[in-house]
Amino acid sequence: MAEKKRLPPWEEAKLVFKMQEEARRRKLLEKDMQQRQGWAKRVGPNTSDELEENRKRLRDLQKRLEEE
Repeated sequence: MAEKKRLPPWEEAKLVFKMQEEARRRKLLEKDMQQRQGWAKRVGPNTSDELEENRKRLRDLQKRLEEE
């Protein structure tokens, strides 16, 4: 019977950290999507100022995701 090889503690810590980071990113994205859904329920056209603000937020989010 083949035994599973245990990971060294530092490798296990790296894996745990990576999993926690992925969970944190997923939670941030879910929160952002919920906010966007709330805004989407609003009736009426978006003004050009709101559209520009949305573009800025999108760029900031993309930049933040690239950095992480």
